Amino acid sequence: MRLTISISGGGALGIGPLHFMRRIEQDTGVRLADAGAAFAGTSTGSIIAAGLCHGMSAEEIYNLYRSNLPSIFSKVVIKNVVNDYHLYDNTYLKKLLQKTFKRKMYEFEKPIYIPATFMNGDSVEKVWDRGDGMTDQWFAILSSCSAPTYFNPISRTKNGQKEVYCDGGLWANDPVMVLESGLNKYKEFKDDYKILTFNTAMRHTNIAFERGSLLGWGKYIMEEWVARTGRSGYFQACANIGEKNVCRLAPRIGKSFAMDNLKILDQICEIWDKYYDEDDTGKKACEFVMSTTKTAKGK
Repeated sequence: MRLTISISGGGALGIGPLHFMRRIEQDTGVRLADAGAAFAGTSTGSIIAAGLCHGMSAEEIYNLYRSNLPSIFSKVVIKNVVNDYHLYDNTYLKKLLQKTFKRKMYEFEKPIYIPATFMNGDSVEKVWDRGDGMTDQWFAILSSCSAPTYFNPISRTKNGQKEVYCDGGLWANDPVMVLESGLNKYKEFKDDYKILTFNTAMRHTNIAFERGSLLGWGKYIMEEWVARTGRSGYFQACANIGEKNVCRLAPRIGKSFAMDNLKILDQICEIWDKYYDEDDTGKKACEFVMSTTKTAKGK
């Protein structure tokens, strides 16, 4: 069986799954970049998925986050609430992605799937993969990270037409089914893969919101639905490839955390640490990784 990895969106909360991955790599002596045969990630998950597909260790990506999150989430001084509202300037994130992911989409050596929202396309559902050829890797990743109200949408001109993209979390914050759908075209993956899937925003009880202003509804939808990973993708994956072939990692928390709150990074790592140690969750995750053909053979 081949190991595939899926990471959902959640902004700075991506530090949690990365910390969990670091512990897997420490305890198994296996790099997930080497063990993984295919990857999928939405928003912050796209950075992690691309990093792994690029051959980076969990430690390297974790350090990338720790070193750059303060500059990525540096609030703009003036916010135009009416015509151009966004909390953060994406300039730093864009430069970081351009520096880290310099190649084209076809140059990824393994299958990778990055959901984005194609705002002026025939279909809003866009999944970047190796079939997107000469598209810059950084552009695909940045498009998936462009969460409305947090960052501006991004655009490019292709064949004389302007294309505008924003965060893939608007329709696929959990990319597990995008991953499964993409792998259907590969004969070598048929009935021969497992999915290690990370719920970046973690599990928490949803909050009822019965009345509120337009801005209030917008905040509620962004934080409780767009940035939240439900369980439907997990249930579908279990039904399609078998529950034993899907390992869902999602700590339960009492309430949601803002995905741009950098003051809680240590707390997030502590939550994932505790989750790793409780109920043999970390041990089971390591066994899941090691049960795949590639790692079992020590390759």
